[in-house]
Amino acid sequence: MYKRVFRSQKHIYNRIRAFFLAICLCVLFGTVMSTSCEKPTKSYTYRLARGGYYRNLGVLLFAVDTYIDGEFKCALLAAYEEESGTAKYLYPMDPGPFDFAWSQKEDIFIVTHGSQMSVFEKSNSSDDFTGTSVQCPINFLYTFCAWNPNGDWLAVNCYNLESTDCHLGLYNIQGKQLVVTNIAIEFAQAPVWQDNNSLFIPQNDSVVEVRIDSVKPQVVRRISIDKDAPQFYGVFNEQPLIHQKDRKIKLGSKTLVELDRHRKDALITTDKWIFVAPSSKNIVVFDHNGLELPRAKPTGWIKFGSIGANPNRVYGIIGSTLVSVFIENRNVNIEEVADLASF
Repeated sequence: MYKRVFRSQKHIYNRIRAFFLAICLCVLFGTVMSTSCEKPTKSYTYRLARGGYYRNLGVLLFAVDTYIDGEFKCALLAAYEEESGTAKYLYPMDPGPFDFAWSQKEDIFIVTHGSQMSVFEKSNSSDDFTGTSVQCPINFLYTFCAWNPNGDWLAVNCYNLESTDCHLGLYNIQGKQLVVTNIAIEFAQAPVWQDNNSLFIPQNDSVVEVRIDSVKPQVVRRISIDKDAPQFYGVFNEQPLIHQKDRKIKLGSKTLVELDRHRKDALITTDKWIFVAPSSKNIVVFDHNGLELPRAKPTGWIKFGSIGANPNRVYGIIGSTLVSVFIENRNVNIEEVADLASF
């Protein structure tokens, strides 16, 4: 289904090095490699991304960071296919993927990795995906990205290496070019779409709403938030959802829950629900009014990562186990999907 494509602009030595790393990991890259090579002692960590699931194909992207004797070696992009129940390792990436997201409009996904952005499009003649570089301004690093619900606009957090500040970048499928705007955004924060034409951007002690019109993006309003809110997740019923420095998750002035640890991956939202893992023993879900559903008990710390095919389902990872958390008859359920370490 996928085809490995090298897109690195670095010296050919890096390509050769990445190739031999792939052989040592005994993975598949379009063609079948020998699986008889001995694997070095290593460990993996697995990462999901909020927009990593594509409902048209039932494919969930994830990243794998590889360590040998505790030292980071390489990062891989991989995909879990629901229909076959298997995972495929696509290729190593250097720099490794920071964020990745599917457009729900077309068979396209984008990866941000260091100073690069890569767009992957489905071939007209096969089920393969081919990767090409997005034309980007120089001297920038690209972090979080998010498609609007229609899947025709991508918002990107762009870090300027020269001025050391961040600005909102916008990529349009039709124009196929990233434009960095003059609208500031907080470092290491994700833009949050409200609908197809507006999104929220955190700025210091406030959140601004940006409208995407035919002429130029415009800031149309500003919502104040607590200055001790290092993480912003969206606005629900006109109330901002934030994660404070004291580990409290608040919707407006209402405290929903307090986390046992400072974990940005402990919370994920959908169009209907707010999923939170406050501890290794509880998963709690709130509606957008802050009303709590009965709690569920996971088998360990869950790292939320991706929304699913509908607002009632999200994906997370416990260790190397991919899990699905879903709402059914207003009950919270946890389902083990696959052990990613077994592939």
